Amino acid sequence: MKKSTVCRLLPVVLCMSVSAARATAGPGPVPSLTIIQGTTTNEKATKISLMAVEEGMAREIATSAVSADHAFAFAVQKPAEGFYYLTTNPKDNGARIYLKSGDQLNLEVDGMNFIQKSGSAENKALQAWNKVVAPVTGPGNKMDSTTFQSFFPALEATLPKAEAFKKSFTSSNKNFSNLMKVAMEADVEYAAMRFLLTPRRIHPKKEDYPAYYKSIVKEQKFCDPNALALANIGDYVRLYTTFSSVIMGERPTGKPSASEMLAKNVNAICNDHIKALFLTSSLGAYKTFESLVEAMAPYQKYLVTDLEKKRYLEYEKSVRKFSAGEAGYNFSGEDTNGKQVAFNDLKGKVVVVDVWATWCGPCKAELPYLQKLEEEMEGKNVTFVGCSVDEAKDKEKWKQFVKEKEMKGVQIFVNGWSEITKFYGINGIPRFMVFDQEGKIVNIDAPRPSTPELKALIEKLLAKG
Repeated sequence: MKKSTVCRLLPVVLCMSVSAARATAGPGPVPSLTIIQGTTTNEKATKISLMAVEEGMAREIATSAVSADHAFAFAVQKPAEGFYYLTTNPKDNGARIYLKSGDQLNLEVDGMNFIQKSGSAENKALQAWNKVVAPVTGPGNKMDSTTFQSFFPALEATLPKAEAFKKSFTSSNKNFSNLMKVAMEADVEYAAMRFLLTPRRIHPKKEDYPAYYKSIVKEQKFCDPNALALANIGDYVRLYTTFSSVIMGERPTGKPSASEMLAKNVNAICNDHIKALFLTSSLGAYKTFESLVEAMAPYQKYLVTDLEKKRYLEYEKSVRKFSAGEAGYNFSGEDTNGKQVAFNDLKGKVVVVDVWATWCGPCKAELPYLQKLEEEMEGKNVTFVGCSVDEAKDKEKWKQFVKEKEMKGVQIFVNGWSEITKFYGINGIPRFMVFDQEGKIVNIDAPRPSTPELKALIEKLLAKG
């Protein structure tokens, strides 16, 4: 039997799985297996990437070689339904497409746009929308040769067509409708703002702006969480904060401080998760640990998902040296009574942190020495903190272990190899760390209790007062 176009382009193992799935299912498309194949107009392309959007940031999930005749193909098992992007240029988001389980798409990809030769109703609608707004969103508006004398008329001619499309747009797919709503709002706004904020030979005066620009600025912006499905949402929000405050805003009587500007920008964003994206995608402005912590302190409350925290912590880690005198990381965990305990709550005392687990033999071997040290330090200005990295499934086992062994000090459960281990790069336990009375690092790889050096280090810190 002649090998399909998909199998000629896909890796052998994946093709075998496609063939097996088809054999099981019988004739017709494979249930839940999504096929994306087609060609690219980029004649120099040797690879094309399929990008997913995860909490507002694009992430490559698959690649396909581009053949000599510019063809590519992907097979994706049960993709999460939503927007994806096909790109031959890592610096560009590329063409936005819509995927759901079982789709069989044949596309010609041309930069940010595509032509669907066969496929789904959702991508037919996306293609139609792209065609309407192409005079504004197309590559021409990026070029210096395009001046406002040509762009503004194109924008004003496109706006009524875009509004007519929005009014006539319908889809039986509720998820697609919700995503299209934010995409149709974003695409023209983003292109219009980007045009003004891109360096060019000739720039317009404010009085030359079409009236549309005033309509972009709202008291509260980015309220719909579906905007996090857009690959350019981070850049879109940053453009907006500059556009609304610098381009369209009133000139302040004095120069506002960086903290005032940040507060104004954060408060202008309606959705908390989009606030978090704005904050984490703007971290590059802070070059030192001190400036980062000071700026972000009022906004840590917006970093609630694992990914939001990870993005922040990875940047914080990049500007830290973990040397003596640096502020300790404000990790937190749950004590045996279910109360949250944070590192910063313990300031005022020397803090000795023991990262351990109930399954760790060397950790348990240190326990008698640790308990003896705790007895010797009783009544002194020192707190011992046990951080269990046991998994959630063993939480009750941890509680029972703490009770049976009569473990003293502050015992907290940090739920596996979580923030504290990732932040300090802890790959093996037990790990002991010592911090001074101000919460600053003394040693993040301190001696163990079974050696006299740990007690000596603590006593030296206590002697300093």
